[in-house]
Amino acid sequence: MNTKIFYIVLALAVTSCKPEVKGELGEPFSKTEGLNGTWQMTSFSQRDENNPIKETRDLSEYYIVPGEESTVINFNSSDFTYSVVPGPGRNFFGTDGTWRFDNNDAPTYVYLQNETDTLQIKLGSVPRPFDAQLNLELPRYCIDNLGNPTPTVTYVFNIQRTN
Repeated sequence: MNTKIFYIVLALAVTSCKPEVKGELGEPFSKTEGLNGTWQMTSFSQRDENNPIKETRDLSEYYIVPGEESTVINFNSSDFTYSVVPGPGRNFFGTDGTWRFDNNDAPTYVYLQNETDTLQIKLGSVPRPFDAQLNLELPRYCIDNLGNPTPTVTYVFNIQRTN
C-alpha cells in the first residue's frame, strides 16, 4: 500500500512542477515572404529511392565548381514570379515563370510553372523571412504501362539566401 501512495505522490509532484506559460507566440510568419529573395545552390545530392537504405550520393562537384557561379534562383513574392540564372550542371528549374505553394499557410510543395512545364518540388524546409537555408527535393518517377508511378530518384538541392 505504501508503494502506491509513493507513486501517486511522485506523479503529483512531477506534474505540478510544470512552468507557467508566459508571453504570446505572436503572428505566424508569412511563408510566401519566407521564400521571397535570391537563393544560390550550395550543394546537390541524389537519393536512390529503389535502394532499401535510400542511399544518397553527393554530386555537388558537378554543380558547385570553383571559379564559377552556381545556380541562382530569385523568388518574387509580390507577383509570384521566379527567375533562374543557371550555373554548372543540369538546370532542373527552367529560366523563369510563376510559382505557388500547395497551401500558403502550411506548404509542403512549391510549384514552378513556365510555358511548357510545371515542376512539383517538395519543401525539405519552409524558410521564414530571416532564414538563410532552404532545402528542396525533386522526386523523379518511372511510369509503368498502366500509368502507375514508381519513385526512382530524388534530387536534393540545398540553397542559401544571398540577400
